Amino acid sequence: MDNQVTADNDTTDTKRSVTLRESSEDADSIKCEKTGREVKSLDIKPYVTEDEGRYGWLNYTPDWLQRFNNPTGFLVSFGLFSITQGMLVNGLINVSLSTLERRFELTSFELGIIGCSYDIAFFALCLFVTYYGNHAHRPRLLAIGSVILGFGAIIFALPHFITGLYQYDTGFSDVCSDKPIDCSTSNEDSENLHAYLYVFIVGQLLHGAGATPLYTLGYSFIEDSVRKEQASWYLGLANALSIFGPVLGYVFGGGFLFLYVDFEDPEAMDQLTLEPSDPRWVGAWWIGMLLSAAMAFVLVTGPMSGFPKQLPGTAYNRAMRESEVHAKAGAEITEQEGFGKTFKDFPIAMINMLKNPTLMFITLAGCSETLVISGFATFLPKLIQTEFRLSAGTAAFLAGCISVPGGVIGHLLAGYIVKKYKMTVPGILKYCLSCCLIVIVLSPILLLHCDASVIAGVNTAYEDSQMVHPPSNLTSTCNYDCNCQEAYFKPVCGDDKIGYFSPCQAGCTGYVEDDAQYNKCGCISSGNSTATEGLCEDNCNLVAPFLIVFFVVVMVCFMSTVPALVVTFRCVPDSQRSFAIGVQWMFMRALGSIPGPIAFGAVIDTTCILWQERLCGAGRGSCWIYDNARMGLSMLLIGIAGKFLSIVFFASANYFYIPIKSHDNDEVDITLSYEEKIDKTDDVTSAYVNRGLDDDDQDEPVTKL
Repeated sequence: MDNQVTADNDTTDTKRSVTLRESSEDADSIKCEKTGREVKSLDIKPYVTEDEGRYGWLNYTPDWLQRFNNPTGFLVSFGLFSITQGMLVNGLINVSLSTLERRFELTSFELGIIGCSYDIAFFALCLFVTYYGNHAHRPRLLAIGSVILGFGAIIFALPHFITGLYQYDTGFSDVCSDKPIDCSTSNEDSENLHAYLYVFIVGQLLHGAGATPLYTLGYSFIEDSVRKEQASWYLGLANALSIFGPVLGYVFGGGFLFLYVDFEDPEAMDQLTLEPSDPRWVGAWWIGMLLSAAMAFVLVTGPMSGFPKQLPGTAYNRAMRESEVHAKAGAEITEQEGFGKTFKDFPIAMINMLKNPTLMFITLAGCSETLVISGFATFLPKLIQTEFRLSAGTAAFLAGCISVPGGVIGHLLAGYIVKKYKMTVPGILKYCLSCCLIVIVLSPILLLHCDASVIAGVNTAYEDSQMVHPPSNLTSTCNYDCNCQEAYFKPVCGDDKIGYFSPCQAGCTGYVEDDAQYNKCGCISSGNSTATEGLCEDNCNLVAPFLIVFFVVVMVCFMSTVPALVVTFRCVPDSQRSFAIGVQWMFMRALGSIPGPIAFGAVIDTTCILWQERLCGAGRGSCWIYDNARMGLSMLLIGIAGKFLSIVFFASANYFYIPIKSHDNDEVDITLSYEEKIDKTDDVTSAYVNRGLDDDDQDEPVTKL
């Protein structure tokens, strides 16, 4: 005969009930993690609340669909959303930034603004979404977010369809000429291309609005739906799945960049004279945006909208979770019935978050980590392209080869380590600190680079002049009367093995089409005074060692992401987890991912040694040539500074952390697990069955019926 023990409690949202059944056979056993003792004859089943519904849409909830109504099913749908978002925002857009710079005449600083616009929208909405979303239907909010993300991708691609064909060499003469440039024939569209910067910003703002529920409500929904010991593994899988998005973004984006931007126009293809290796080449950056929109509408919106408000078993998982809440997190207030359902509770909840030192210091550590990660994520393809003189497509592919697998392995390995060694909050914080130290030790690899191509007037002097560096000066006595332009980069390599900005800057007056050579070049005194198209080639095989070491840097950098997220969940009350993530992301956006790309872009602009000068004094455009050594050093200094701040904040979080069991000796049992409480009693019936009970009910033992 079965003996039943029942504990009921009114919680913040719904009434939970857990049944304890003692039987002589066919019963499960629970093993205490610390003592190793197995408690036999326990079969705990949760009370299924109204929120724990069936999977489906409206009244269509057939039984065959219920196989997806579990944490694994939600993880797959969440993964599709995060893959789509990652492919678009962290892959395709990052890969396309250098192409957009060339196509729309933007600076690196402006590229940084495009990159951080996503985070600006996230920053503006995260508190509102997380505060109210914690009590709302979270899967439906995620579905709405995917729709917004899709429309943002369409708007981001819009400039391609409303601008004219890409012009890369019209309106000027290739060779030296005594005829001045006719400003009346300059391309009018190119003068207005810069205005499309604001269209890209609007698209990114929609991307940020659509992704706001993903990394706030989505993570808390997963954490609520699984047992505590499984949470780090599930969160690690979720983060790892999100990395596959950039994989697709870098692979597809890099491939699309080998297609000419106007490949769909037969006339443009007939007139095309460029190769992907040409610095003027612009690839088909817009295809990936349309692909992302289709994935958001088809693969994410429908499946995600079918999940119930809570997955079956959520109430039980909340009830049986051992608390590691910080002692001064305000759980006695926030866990009260009805708290958080009205706006008047918002200031109280916010104050409790700000008074939690562990949460605040882990948040500040996240800010410094995010600043570094967002900056490198935005400009890593550009860094590789510039430092090792590669094409945009090749650099994008290589960036994906190190950042994506490194991120996946780092997330999975971190989740496994936390689960394997059953780390508590202090242990996790020390582990995160160690990861930062390893990254600092390996970061000098950023100083490795190939020397920039030698170009007369930029990083080497003309034979008949003394160059002042900086600034660059493309004019010399040998080309003074040639009326050369500096708006279109068309490099040539002379017989003297020196590169020139264009045949005009080399002083060439003729072109032999059969030999594809420029001749009679006044600035080239050696050989036959001829020049061929393209930069002078020299061997540089440093990209391989850079990729190997930087792969390890990326992996270790991401190994602290999941553990830090676990600390955030553990140091706040259950009912405030979504809001805590919202507060954390608000600070990380404001102090990390918003200023990160802007700061990196501004620093990269300072390393430019040759800017585009638009025709007829129309102003400065994008950068043509960078100082590779200065760029590597600048990126290194920013990275080390960010990691040093992370070390300080992780150490402070550990120093100020006070677990509940240390806060009040009279309530030492409050942090004991369910199994340990059973082990401490001679009679199973005196155990605290529901760890999720309110503080006022925790002293009431369960009695045998």
